[in-house]
Amino acid sequence: MPVPVMFVSVNKTFDPAYTLAELEPWVERAWAMTVAKASACDRVVAVFDQTPVGCWRIRGVFTTEETYETTGGPRQRVGLSLGEPLPILRAYTEVPALRRGSATLALDIQPLGPERDESLIA
Repeated sequence: MPVPVMFVSVNKTFDPAYTLAELEPWVERAWAMTVAKASACDRVVAVFDQTPVGCWRIRGVFTTEETYETTGGPRQRVGLSLGEPLPILRAYTEVPALRRGSATLALDIQPLGPERDESLIA
């Protein structure tokens, strides 16, 4: 079953010397997408020059104070609360066209499991 993945551009902010921790704030920033669409994704892939450079679990999605213009008027941008970094999979090289810096794409990959298994907690 295809899994929706969020892709975001870091073209304007990426520095090859960044660690993943230094890149995170640029991935969390406000994106032109609905909360519902972003919430359907369990991970986000940062893209520089059409190449995946980082991936994180999405823990939460929220509206920000920033807006973007649409034909229907201004809409609030979406921010991301990121979890742990994840490996960059070969499937992420199918980077979709990023409209206003972001997009989602359903890929044939395994969905992420829960962050922790409550049944294993003593």
